[in-house]
Amino acid sequence: RIAHGVLGTGLISTCLGMKLSGYGTIYVPQKVKFVAPVFLGDTIKAEVEVIEVDVEKKWIKLNTICTNMNGKVVVNGEATIIPLSKEYDEW
Repeated sequence: RIAHGVLGTGLISTCLGMKLSGYGTIYVPQKVKFVAPVFLGDTIKAEVEVIEVDVEKKWIKLNTICTNMNGKVVVNGEATIIPLSKEYDEW
């Protein structure tokens, strides 16, 4: 039995909305590749890495990746966000 791949994208969304830039972040597009199955009982780690910042457009492009407990990539892709947190008000 396997878990639905979109559950991995939910973990990425949590990283973006709760950790990286915080409350008020607008999640614009996301490109996702489901590269390996996630089995019931697997432990999944989601990571995001800033790869580009456009100060004029006020958006951030990120590399996104989910790995299982063995380090195998199960989901990867890119996402773009517009941070609306107070620390970005002075762009």
